[in-house]
Amino acid sequence: MSYQDDLPTLIILTQREHQRLKNQAKRLSTGSVPEQDLRAYRSHWLAHLGFVAFLPPLLNAMDELLDGLAQDQPTDEAYQEVALQIGIYQKGTWGFIRYFYGSVSPYVDHWLKVLPSYKQAFTRRYEADRKLSVSEQGALMREMIEAIPNKDDPYRLRQQPEGRAILDKLGILDEARQREAEPVDQPRTGKVVDFQAFRNRRQ
Repeated sequence: MSYQDDLPTLIILTQREHQRLKNQAKRLSTGSVPEQDLRAYRSHWLAHLGFVAFLPPLLNAMDELLDGLAQDQPTDEAYQEVALQIGIYQKGTWGFIRYFYGSVSPYVDHWLKVLPSYKQAFTRRYEADRKLSVSEQGALMREMIEAIPNKDDPYRLRQQPEGRAILDKLGILDEARQREAEPVDQPRTGKVVDFQAFRNRRQ
C-alpha cells in the first residue's frame, strides 16, 4: 500500500485541524486574547500541527504579537497578522496535499465533506474504541507526511545532473550531502504505519 492510499485519512485529520485553527483565527481577529492563551496557541502549534514545513511564518507572527504585548504595545495589526498567517498555513497545506497526493475530489462531496464510506473506514481503523486526542492526530499527520517520498525534493533535482548543478550553485547541495552522510537508524519505506503500532511506540 502506497502513501497515497491514506489520503482520506489525511483529509479528515487536516479538516479537523483546520476547524480548530479557524476557531482560533476568529478569536484572534477580535484583537483581544489573553497572553496566556496566545502562548498556549503557540506551544500547541509547535507541538501538534501536522504540516511542520508551513509553521515558521505562523510562529514568527505570533512571536511579533507576544513581543508587542511584552512592551505593552500590542496592535490590532499584529493580531490580524497571526490570523492571516493561519489562513496562509491552511491554504499551503491543501496545496501540499494536492501536489503530493493528487485531487481530493474522489473522497469528498460537493461541500468538501469526506464521503461516509471513508469516514467509516477511518473510524474502524483509528477510533473504534475512542476518539484520537489532538496530540495523537497531530502525531499521525506528521508520521504520514514524513512517509512521502521526495517531499523535500519534489522535482527530484538531486537525481538529475542539471538539477544537481542548480542546487550546487544555490549552495543547497552541500546541505543535502551532509544530511545523506548522517547515520539513519532505519530506512523509510514510504508507507504509513498502522496507528496501533504507532501508538505502541509512543507508550
